[in-house]
Amino acid sequence: MFMSLSASVSRHGCLSKEYICCRVCLWFLVMEEKLKPSVKSEGDGGAARKVRGKHVAFMMVVGLTSILQGTVTKGWTAVLPKMQDDPHSFVKTDDDVAWLVSMTSIVGIFASLATGPLVEWVGPCLVLAIVMGVSTALWLLMVFPPHKVVFFVARAGLAACVYAVSTVSLPLLAEMSPNKVRGAVATLSEIGGSTGVLYGYLVAFLFPWKIATALCTLTAALLFLPMWFVPESPYWLVRRGRLDDAKASLQRLMGSTPEVEEELAAITRRPTATQTSLLQQFTELRKGQNLRPVVLVLSFFVLRELGGRSCIMMYTVYIFRDAGVELDAFTCTVLVGAARLVCTCVTAGILDHVGRRPLLIITAVVAAVSQSVCGLFLFLQLPGASLVPLVAVLVYIAAYGTGVGPIPWVYVGELVPSPVRSLGASIITACDALVVFSINLAFLKLIGYTGLGITFLAFGGLNLVIALIVCIWIPESRGVSLQEMEDAFAKKHSPDDLKEPLANKHSPDDLKEPLANKHSPDDLKEPLANKHSPDDLKEPLANKNDSPDDLKGPIRV
Repeated sequence: MFMSLSASVSRHGCLSKEYICCRVCLWFLVMEEKLKPSVKSEGDGGAARKVRGKHVAFMMVVGLTSILQGTVTKGWTAVLPKMQDDPHSFVKTDDDVAWLVSMTSIVGIFASLATGPLVEWVGPCLVLAIVMGVSTALWLLMVFPPHKVVFFVARAGLAACVYAVSTVSLPLLAEMSPNKVRGAVATLSEIGGSTGVLYGYLVAFLFPWKIATALCTLTAALLFLPMWFVPESPYWLVRRGRLDDAKASLQRLMGSTPEVEEELAAITRRPTATQTSLLQQFTELRKGQNLRPVVLVLSFFVLRELGGRSCIMMYTVYIFRDAGVELDAFTCTVLVGAARLVCTCVTAGILDHVGRRPLLIITAVVAAVSQSVCGLFLFLQLPGASLVPLVAVLVYIAAYGTGVGPIPWVYVGELVPSPVRSLGASIITACDALVVFSINLAFLKLIGYTGLGITFLAFGGLNLVIALIVCIWIPESRGVSLQEMEDAFAKKHSPDDLKEPLANKHSPDDLKEPLANKHSPDDLKEPLANKHSPDDLKEPLANKNDSPDDLKGPIRV
C-alpha cells in the first residue's frame, strides 16, 4: 500500500482520497477477519473464551475511540500553516502555533490524573461515551469561535478528552480481550490513533482550515452513539460489588452461560476483585512488584517522546520545509500519516505471532539508525541529498508504526498490574503528557539553536536506549495471561519479593527434613553399628588369625 501511495505521488503530485480511503477500509476488513468468531483462547481463569461477532464489534468501537486522539494531538496540527496564512484566523505567530501544539500535553497532565479516579467512580465505558459527546461540541466550537480565548479553550478541552481516552481505552481493551488475540486487539487503539493522524493530514491537505476542522468533528460524533451500546467492564463491575451486572456484561460479550460462569468466578477470585479505593492503589503502588512494571512502561513513553515522536508528527510540515525537501510539504506529511497507518495495521497482524519483545527491539534500533542517518545528512549539508530527510523520516515512521508506537500502549494493558491499573495508567499518561508538552514547546527554538541535524542525532541515541531497556528488563507477554504477568514481576529480585520464594524453598522446616532423613543420630548409629560393632571387629580379627594369642606368637619370636 505504501509503495502504491508513493508511486501515485510521483506521477500526479497529489493523493487520491478515494484510493486512500479504499485501502484504509481494506485494512480494517483484514483486522476484522483476524478476530472472526472462530478464535478461541484461554482467559485468565482458564475458561475457554470464544470471540463472538458482537464481542469483536464492541472491542473495535472501544479501540477506534483513539481516532479522536490522533486527530486532535497530531492530525489537526497540519492546518496550522494555513491558519497562519489566513488573515482572519486567530493563529498569527510561531508562539501561537507552539502553544496550540503543546497545550494539549499540559492539559493532559491534569486530565490523566483526574481520569483514574473518575473511571473508578462512573466506569470506563461511560467515561468514553461522555468524552465522545463533549468532544463533538468542542470541535464545533473551534469551527465557529467568537473569540481567540474561546478557540484556545476549546482546544484545551479537546486535549483533556483525548487524554481521558488514552487513559481508559488500553486497560479496558486488555480486560475485554482473550489472551491469544490480546496483542491484536490492543493495537486497535494505535490503529485508531494512526487513522486519526492520517485523516487530519488529509483534510488539512485537501480543504481550507475551517472546513478541515469541521470535518474533524466526525472523529467523535460517529462514535458517540455506538459507545452507549458497549457493555461495561466486568472487572470494574465486580470491583464495585455489582455481580449481577458483571454477569450480564459477560453474557453480552461471550454469550455462553457456562463460559460466563467460569469467567465471572475467575474475576471474583482475583485479589483485587473488591478494591476500589484510590488510597489502596497508592498503597499497592509502593510494592516493588507493582512499581517496577509501571516505571518500565513509563520509561518507554518518556524515551520515545524525547526521541522525537511527537515533534516529528506535529511539526511534519515545518520539518520538511526546513530540510528543503523537493516534494510539497503537505504531500510529504500525508505520506507520513499513510506510512504510520499501514505499519500499525501490519503490527496488528503479526504481533501475536512474533511477540512484543523482539518487535520492539528491532523497530527501536531501526528508528535510531534512520534518525541518525537523517541527522548526519542534515548536519553535513551534503549536496543533492534533499530526499534523504524524507526517506529517513518515512523509515522512522514505519519503525514507529510497527513497534515503537503501538507496543508501549499494549504494555499499558498487559504489564501494569491490576491492583494499580487505573492509577498506573493515569501516572503514565500524565508523565507522557508532561514530556510531550516540554519538548513540543521547545522544539522550534531547539532546532533554531542547534539545527535539525544535531537534534535528529540526539533523537536516534534516545531510541537506542529503548532497545537496551527491553533487552535487559522486559519479559515476553505473548499468549501470557494478565495474572501470569503479575506473577512474573512479583518474582523479581528485590529484598521484599525474595522473602516469599525463599521461605517456600528454604524454610527451617524444609532444611530440617533432609537433615533428619540423612543424618539423624539413629541413621549415623546404624552404619556404625553395622560396620564397626565390637563383634564385627572381633570377627575379622578372628578370621585373620589376629587374636590376642596369635599376636603374642610373633612377639615371642
